[in-house]
Amino acid sequence: MNWTREQLKSNAKLMVKKNWFLCVVVSMVMAMIGGSQGIHFNARYNIPAEYDNLHEAADQIASQLSGEWVRWIQVAFPFLAGTMIVVILLAIAADIFLGNPLRVGGSRFYLHNIHSKGEFEDLGFAFQNQFGNVVKVMFFRDLYIWLWSLLFVIPGIIKALQYRMVPYLLADNPELTTNEALALSKKMMDGEKMNALILDLSFLGWNILSSLTFGILGFVWVNPYQDATNAELYMALSARGTNPYYTES
Repeated sequence: MNWTREQLKSNAKLMVKKNWFLCVVVSMVMAMIGGSQGIHFNARYNIPAEYDNLHEAADQIASQLSGEWVRWIQVAFPFLAGTMIVVILLAIAADIFLGNPLRVGGSRFYLHNIHSKGEFEDLGFAFQNQFGNVVKVMFFRDLYIWLWSLLFVIPGIIKALQYRMVPYLLADNPELTTNEALALSKKMMDGEKMNALILDLSFLGWNILSSLTFGILGFVWVNPYQDATNAELYMALSARGTNPYYTES
């Protein structure tokens, strides 16, 4: 099944309009945890870099002060650095055990919303179905994207596009192993990565308008519109026969 941006976005508009309020709520949750797409692993998990930045800042301040202030900074720095590391580790844990399952649940909601009407309970799908496996698969998906992003931005973007379908695959079949989910997503996105990237860029104007309204337009329309379009993309790619686990649920 061939797809076009116009077709996906037209279907997505209809999908959002028929269940607008819940789409807004679900997309708001997904936006707050960093969304279901992109490379959210990279920026959050670089603990050594954060530590070095804090150390440099402390050295700069100390070089301009003397006496009691220097001694106070030297005493306080280990505590501040330790606190920052703990906060970062807690954020990572929250993303792994809460954020990623919610991303899968949000994907489940939008898949349901294509054929009927998604329900708010869909957000909790991963917590009730193979939670440990979902956490593991999504963790390795993010880890691989992050490792590839260390080779510069473009390899990370390519891997993010390759593994773009993983949350939807888990939403359809939470029993998929890590290797199965990653391989199947890669197969589904074969020859479609550039098209998917252009699809993302087609929302640039909407995102600019959203920023001009301080994010209000994003919450009430743009985010649900884009999330619905991503679900439509998954359905279109699945309909080509590359996804044996796809169900119209």
